[in-house]
Amino acid sequence: MKVCICPICGVLHEAVPASSLVGMSDEQVYARSHCRMCETPSDVFIRFKDEPDLGIDELGYPAAVVPWL
Repeated sequence: MKVCICPICGVLHEAVPASSLVGMSDEQVYARSHCRMCETPSDVFIRFKDEPDLGIDELGYPAAVVPWL
């Protein structure tokens, strides 16, 4: 799993491929491509190497579309 963090508010996000946006409405696409806490675009998220799943008590949203080069 690829984990990233929003540089503005520090919320962890699980990166998912852009193909997960297929068939979604504009509102759903926006929600998947921006931080849900502060609405920062996901293309500026800081990427981490693969990490284990977030713990049940950790704040995170497993649906951010983050571009991976």
